[in-house]
Amino acid sequence: MKKNLSAFLPAALLGILLAFIGLLPKQQGLTEPSISADLPTGYELPGWDGIKVQESEAERKILAADTRFSKAKYTRLQRVPWERPTPAVEVSIVYSGREMNNSIHRPEVCLPSQGHLNVQGKESTVELTNGKSIKLTRLSSKLPTQNQNCPHLRFIHYYLFIGHGTINHTHLGRNIQDIADRLLFGRVQSWAYFQVGTYWAPELGISEEEADGRLRKLIGELLPRQIDWEEVK
Repeated sequence: MKKNLSAFLPAALLGILLAFIGLLPKQQGLTEPSISADLPTGYELPGWDGIKVQESEAERKILAADTRFSKAKYTRLQRVPWERPTPAVEVSIVYSGREMNNSIHRPEVCLPSQGHLNVQGKESTVELTNGKSIKLTRLSSKLPTQNQNCPHLRFIHYYLFIGHGTINHTHLGRNIQDIADRLLFGRVQSWAYFQVGTYWAPELGISEEEADGRLRKLIGELLPRQIDWEEVK
């Protein structure tokens, strides 16, 4: 009797597993993220001058063929003619294809591969001009230069992930949400990775506080117009 039972159990468990899989919703087409790829250019964003930027050949080769890009650079308009220009803020929105792990990579991994040192991250909250607040991951790093008078540029990056009606500021949170959507709802997200970044250096007269404030100001003014807040509750 025990021998018959032990032979029956694997088949029964397999049957239960197959029945459970059969109850799962079928995966549908890609669900678009709730953020527009139409970044403002010229003086469309008050106080900023924006220009579109093409993604690099290296980015296209590394990431999946169905990855989409939207990139721009923004510089603050000088309030007076003698005001010193500040470094541009680079904005990047990368839209994943069907296999998100081949379309979006963790910046904590990508930045060191680009030569950045001492990459450190923490959670940060930014106030938006529409009265909302949003959590992002803030990264700091430094990049060696060939300039003896300025041996390192210090970088600050903020990033988050936007899906359809959802926002996650961590790689882990995005993965958990993606797995749940696929298993429970049969929904395959085309996640958008939003990142802004700039540099600072005391040798160039640019402080960390000034650079960080410039990034936070752009995030606060840009995301209210890029994200569909009717979908993101």
